[in-house]
Amino acid sequence: MVITQLIGELILNNFFEGLLFTFFAFFVGIISSSLGVGGGFITTPSLIILGINEAFAVGTVLFMIIFTAISSTIAYSRQSNMIQFRTGLLVAITSVIGAVCGSFTRSYFAVESPALFRLIFTICLIPIAIKMILYPKQRKKGINTKGEGEIEHDEIIWFGFEKREIWCTLFGFIAGFSSGLLGIGGGVVMVPILIHLGKIPMHKAVATSMFIMIFTSIAGAVIKLGMGQVHPDLALFLILGIILGAQIGPLIVQRIDTVNLQKIFGGMMIIALISIAVGRDQVVGFIQSFLSLFK
Repeated sequence: MVITQLIGELILNNFFEGLLFTFFAFFVGIISSSLGVGGGFITTPSLIILGINEAFAVGTVLFMIIFTAISSTIAYSRQSNMIQFRTGLLVAITSVIGAVCGSFTRSYFAVESPALFRLIFTICLIPIAIKMILYPKQRKKGINTKGEGEIEHDEIIWFGFEKREIWCTLFGFIAGFSSGLLGIGGGVVMVPILIHLGKIPMHKAVATSMFIMIFTSIAGAVIKLGMGQVHPDLALFLILGIILGAQIGPLIVQRIDTVNLQKIFGGMMIIALISIAVGRDQVVGFIQSFLSLFK
């Protein structure tokens, strides 16, 4: 009863502003669920520009991503054999551990602005993004290019697990650690890992990435929630929009072939990596300067 009353007050007091956030989150949900990313590289700077404290913006977005991932996973689960649950669970375990270790490292060593780490991270991933744009991975001849490709299985090397699964699991820790250390979403790293190491077709990699993100986003959000760095009213409106948008993305992806989807993801990846390299403050400052030209 108390929770219902609180939600009612939040909606009445912030209805018009909240409606704008809901529409914004709706479109972010479409983009995120289509590409297998959390959408933090879009949402977090936007909230900061609107005057939200950076720590609260990050915490609120992490909380929102939980519902992006859940809604997307539900939508993709309706498509036959799209989510690779076994691989996803393996990678989720190491990603969560990595994210916690990354967050601890950032706090323990007071790495408030890890510029060197951001630069190394970007330099390592930019070639992958360029490769996805210029030389997208082709599926085997005769296989449908719209998400129905088969996984390239290889030899079993340890307790029934394939070599590709072992590699994915190991690199899942690295992806999680980077996410926790740099305060970024894991999708921009996870999708390439699933494609190139997991040998999973692009569409299935996107779907599996969203499934993995359920666990990684919960881990990050719980930490932020415990620190009191989540705006409950803002999160409510973002969640309403994101849930609806995340249902549409998977339907759009069905109409995009593997090659073009990889090119789109590569382009998005470059934008996200550049924003990571220069830092969130610089991105916010640039956008604010650009918007001031129209005043």
